[in-house]
Amino acid sequence: MKIKNVLELDYYELLNVDRKASLQEIERAYELCKSTYKTDSIAYHSLLSEDERLRVLDRIENAYDTLRDAKKRKAYDFELYQSKTDYMERAFFRKTTEKILIEDTTEKTSFWRRIKYLFFSPRKK
Repeated sequence: MKIKNVLELDYYELLNVDRKASLQEIERAYELCKSTYKTDSIAYHSLLSEDERLRVLDRIENAYDTLRDAKKRKAYDFELYQSKTDYMERAFFRKTTEKILIEDTTEKTSFWRRIKYLFFSPRKK
């Protein structure tokens, strides 16, 4: 499995939200991401240079601005759909066009009818 660079992630992956996320979920994810890359964060001190941290923060701001506005989000989703083939969940279709036969089943007996049969049926001696 290839690990993507933070700058290669799409906005949904960057904020770690589902493509159908609500505005509240996006806002919570934005605040979490922003706090992760602030100046007193561990990611800043150990993993990223100042320049990389600022680029990531800028990308997080762009992601939030795009996903919170309905028109921008719709345009971004369409652009993402055009560029990725695995964007939408694929529907599964039948592989053959042969007729499906539905067999008749026996009538189900109710629970009480089975109880009556167990306790009150004549027993052979």
